[in-house]
Amino acid sequence: MKKVTSLSNDQFNTFIADKRELKKFMKYPQNEKIDAGWANISGEQLQDIPSGAVYLTQSALGEEKPQVLLVSTDEKGQKQAYKSEATVDFLRSHDVNPVLEKDREMQLKTSYLTFLQAHEKEKPQDIDSMLARVNAENDYVMLKSSALKEKQFTPDQLKGMENELSHQFQARKQAHEKEQYQEDYKQEVLEVMQQPSEETQYKQMFKQNLLAQLGISSEKDSSKEAKKEAEAEKSPVEKQLKQETPQEKEHRLAKMKEFEQKHSFDKVYKLKKEVLQELKELNLTDSQREKLTKLEKALDTEKKDHDKQKKEEKSQNGSTKFFARNSGAFSSKKRDQTQEMER
Repeated sequence: MKKVTSLSNDQFNTFIADKRELKKFMKYPQNEKIDAGWANISGEQLQDIPSGAVYLTQSALGEEKPQVLLVSTDEKGQKQAYKSEATVDFLRSHDVNPVLEKDREMQLKTSYLTFLQAHEKEKPQDIDSMLARVNAENDYVMLKSSALKEKQFTPDQLKGMENELSHQFQARKQAHEKEQYQEDYKQEVLEVMQQPSEETQYKQMFKQNLLAQLGISSEKDSSKEAKKEAEAEKSPVEKQLKQETPQEKEHRLAKMKEFEQKHSFDKVYKLKKEVLQELKELNLTDSQREKLTKLEKALDTEKKDHDKQKKEEKSQNGSTKFFARNSGAFSSKKRDQTQEMER
């Protein structure tokens, strides 16, 4: 039990006799009736509580209307106690900041999610990420210990909260990975679609050769108007295509490969098909649409080959099991015949 403030006997008697004084502790406005009663506490329990003070009861922690216990000694030397609701403002004015249950629950959830995120971002040999994880873990452990000590939550309740948040965190992480993979694959397809055809490349090189022979500069006008026109004439593919450095592209491809290793072929195929369908809806040139069609056909062919291989492996496994069963049965029969002949 935490001491909030000291009281003299006169103050104590004034509080319990004068409802207007008691209202200073109450949550209700002055014109509202006060319902307050004697504390349900035994004489033995009361003897262990020092008199002459206002205490914050254990049950007050986590309540929107905190309970306080007023303890004093009467003229005969007998302890008396009175329980009432205190305003949060009153408690805070005496350096008591009770954390309401809903606030503590939010604190715990936020702290645990921060720990999960720090744990996810932690990298070996990276001191900063390791410290961030340790600090986040320590903060959560302290909050958890405090909640258990104050009996705001049971160990099972906290474990249930942790399991629920971990599940939600993993679900969001997987959803983000899926979306990121589709974005990375989309970038790869856009790059292929944007590459000029062999015919176009040849025409460009031939044009450059002719211009050089004629002594005509092939440099493009770099004026602002020319740039604006070029921007306006960009195809939907060019507008969606991100400009990547070689390092960024390498990192993206590595992430795609990692995702493909973690997930089944069927799931990856489904994600790729969704991206291809999205790109089909763009205003594509004939050349771009042709490249997109070729990419989709290649993907579908890969899917057919994969399904065929899967079917063959399943069939082989079935044959192996069948042979093993029959081989075992034949060996058993032969063993029985041998034993019969020996008799």
